Order: sequence, then structure tokens, then C-alpha cells
Amino acid sequence: LSPVVEQRRSFLARCASGGAAVVALAPQVASARLVLNDETGDYDEIEEDDWQTAWGKRLDKAKSMSSEEVFMAAQGAGNVSLKEGEESEASKKRRALAGCRNDAIRQKAGAGDTKACTSRVLGGEFQFMIDVM
Repeated sequence: LSPVVEQRRSFLARCASGGAAVVALAPQVASARLVLNDETGDYDEIEEDDWQTAWGKRLDKAKSMSSEEVFMAAQGAGNVSLKEGEESEASKKRRALAGCRNDAIRQKAGAGDTKACTSRVLGGEFQFMIDVM
């Protein structure tokens, strides 16, 4: 073989072995996330499901909801009964704004048109909408 061919083979062999070492040293993708523990102040590792399992759970939940509930959840007015603890003011305002976008709920609340209802909610008055939802 000619010296040029031998040099090329030698170069390619070194590149291939170096590339394998780089791949072997590459960090593995973590399938967990860290969440701050309020009691201890440390970060706790929480294992996450693969995407198929996570989306399967979402699909099962969506199948158990009516189309109206799915649209309300998409607008930020999720199911309050599934929440843990007290509902925040921001959450109530999100639900009220979603109610303002829904003609039937807005009529039930006697809130007038969408613009008037939204103005009332953004002004801080949202309990009228929460009561009818």
C-alpha cells in the first residue's frame, strides 16, 4: 500500500476510536427532576413517567370530561375539586375570565357582554362568576 493510503487509514482509525470515547463519556439524559422540599430546604428527586405514559394519563382524564369541561380547562378553568388546599385568588380570577368567554355561563351570571364581564373580573370583582360556575 502507498504511504498516503496508510496515513488515511491511520487517521480514520484514530478518529473512530476517539469518537467512541467521546460517546462513552457523554452524560446520560436524566429522567427525574428536582423539586424543592419546603420542610427540609433540600431538593428531592422525583421520577417522571415516559411521555407515552404521561400522555396516556392525560387522554384518560380527557375522556372522563365533557367537551365543555375540556374547553374550560384549556382556558384556565380546571376542575377545582381536584386541587389540593385553598384555591388562590389568581386561580379564581382565571376561572372567572374563562366563564366570561362562555356565553351560557355569562348569561347565567347576568354579566352582559364579554367585554363588560371581563372588565368586572379584571377590576377585582369575580365572585359573581365563581358563584354560578
